[in-house]
Amino acid sequence: MAVSADAEPGSSAPVGVRIPLRWSDMDYQGHVNNVSISELVQEARSLALAGTPVEKLFGTGIVVVDQDVEFIAPFTVDEEPLDVDVWCSDVGAARIRLEYRARHHGVDVARARGTVCPFDFEQGRPRRLAADERAVFEAMSGPASDWADFPNPDVAGFGEVVDVPVRWSDVDRYGHVNNVAQAGYLQEARIRSTTSWSPGMRRAGNRLWVVARQDIAYRHQVHPEIGICPVHTALTRLGRTSVTLSAAIPTDEGTALQAVTVLVSVDPSSGAAVPIDDATRADLAGHLVQLP
Repeated sequence: MAVSADAEPGSSAPVGVRIPLRWSDMDYQGHVNNVSISELVQEARSLALAGTPVEKLFGTGIVVVDQDVEFIAPFTVDEEPLDVDVWCSDVGAARIRLEYRARHHGVDVARARGTVCPFDFEQGRPRRLAADERAVFEAMSGPASDWADFPNPDVAGFGEVVDVPVRWSDVDRYGHVNNVAQAGYLQEARIRSTTSWSPGMRRAGNRLWVVARQDIAYRHQVHPEIGICPVHTALTRLGRTSVTLSAAIPTDEGTALQAVTVLVSVDPSSGAAVPIDDATRADLAGHLVQLP
């Protein structure tokens, strides 16, 4: 359900949406999973644009170019919906920058930003916004948020390779693997890679490993005919309480996806970040990749 924010006639404002949560949104660590939050961002975008001239793009073609998510606070599923404000911080000829602020019980739990563009699948290229489509985005314009810039290198050929099978449900109405499904592939490869590197990376031990930030750049489409998605995961930074992982999905057409993910070591009782123990640090140090 979309609810327009209060605004003076002729002014612009974010669009507020409320999204009911599902029990399946939670993971083994007992809070809403990072991939579920990416899915909720997708849902918020669809709800915010429903009933507008832009809605037709969901049937004819709109693609996600990139999406960054910062996970601010863990939260669990209850009867309270997730409140998300959606606004447009930049409108180009064929690209739109959307931003999101998510709250649960009035507490900020996540924020996101991402670039989308209308796409002509018959021609295989982006297309320019029509006048009525541009008016929709301009009516929900707002300021760009401050984000720290994270390097997002192409690590195809580096690190651990995990083959993730493509499922029928991963394919969207455009006939390619959905961007949220690809975020799920990253999670699968990340957990399998890191737990093979060190027992201290288990997601159910004396600490939790939580995603604090994930930036994903979608370079081109992944077609379901690939059958198996090889996900390359490389440890690119080993900090005091966190690690940074870079990932890539290479295909015959080139690297389809590049991502960077920051994982934080967290005390399960207090929720506070804690130093990585010496044994885990030593295990991980042997997998640290120096990129050219």
